Amino acid sequence: YFIQTNLRMSVSAFLSAQKAGERSQQWIIMEDFYNRKLWHQLTLELIKYVKLKPHKQGHLSEVFNTFVSDFDHRISSLALSTMGLIVADDVPVAQRTLFLETLLKKVDKHPEAKIKMMAKIGSLQIDHGQIDEVEEMIKTLEGLVDSLGEVTPVHGCFYELSAKFYKVKGDYNSFYRDSLRYLGCIDLEELTPKQQQEHAFHIGLSALLGDKVYNFGELLAHPLLEALRVACPWIVELLLAFNRGDMNKLEQLQPQWSQQPDLARNEVALKQKCALLGLMELTFNRASSSRSIPFSEVAAAVKLPVDEVELLVMKAISLNLVRGSIDEVDKVVNLVWVQPRVLDLGQISEMNKRIKEWAESVQKTVKDVEGQIPELLCA
Repeated sequence: YFIQTNLRMSVSAFLSAQKAGERSQQWIIMEDFYNRKLWHQLTLELIKYVKLKPHKQGHLSEVFNTFVSDFDHRISSLALSTMGLIVADDVPVAQRTLFLETLLKKVDKHPEAKIKMMAKIGSLQIDHGQIDEVEEMIKTLEGLVDSLGEVTPVHGCFYELSAKFYKVKGDYNSFYRDSLRYLGCIDLEELTPKQQQEHAFHIGLSALLGDKVYNFGELLAHPLLEALRVACPWIVELLLAFNRGDMNKLEQLQPQWSQQPDLARNEVALKQKCALLGLMELTFNRASSSRSIPFSEVAAAVKLPVDEVELLVMKAISLNLVRGSIDEVDKVVNLVWVQPRVLDLGQISEMNKRIKEWAESVQKTVKDVEGQIPELLCA
């Protein structure tokens, strides 16, 4: 382990010094567990202690190096990795990776502990610009994560690293996917309000800029979005506008989103994406029996010239957002399917309305058939 000084006091001297400090009661309890060799109880108490804040700079490193290292072989690998990750933040940056790599060797036989340690090391490597090494590490970790079977808390460590990697690489689609997976593995309360706002902002941007992201429902339904409503309400409005394919709202919000460099650079792509979502919304809101839509109606809905509608529909079909055909002679689009999406309350209400209309239509057909049964029997 990382040693702060060349001189290392004995465990007994260290415990005596700690009992004279501010948190003496905790140290009296831990000394008792240590002397009685109650390693499990001592481990639980230590985890509680290291999570307490604040600690003086260097204190946790001293606890780990002087006290924990004396019996770390008796601690479960998962508990040791949990403590080590917290203590790592107290180790000087220049020696942090070495500290974690040394600890990794001690927990290497435990898959979950190994994933946690490797993910933290990978995060530090990203901070140091070692992107190629991290790419290989992610491939290794993905195999380890898949071998676990069911989703566990350590999946969050992997997805956090993966999202951070894709953010640096500028891969909006992969960042959006793995960020949502990360959020699905953690308790949102683990993040500070500032961290929640940062996560929400970057995930929101990736949803808007990802050229394969056409489903905003999962993000819009996530509690994380409440943090964004406070910090940056216009981006929430923009996400809602995209979810509806609302070109008018997109233009109304342009003074705000054009101030964001990434969005401003991608203005043309954003407008095309919103138009594609508008076509999906238009198709979704029509009954399956009336999805022959004139070019003029599509143009009005997505605010495009009529002569650009055909290209828009071809783009939507190529992306598998809709399925159907184009009648160039009659200037009509015949759509038979729209890609399923996570629906908001307004869209669910619209679907409920259509189901009721369908039920009424079926009932009317049943009555018409029943009314004609005597005639059919006579014939």
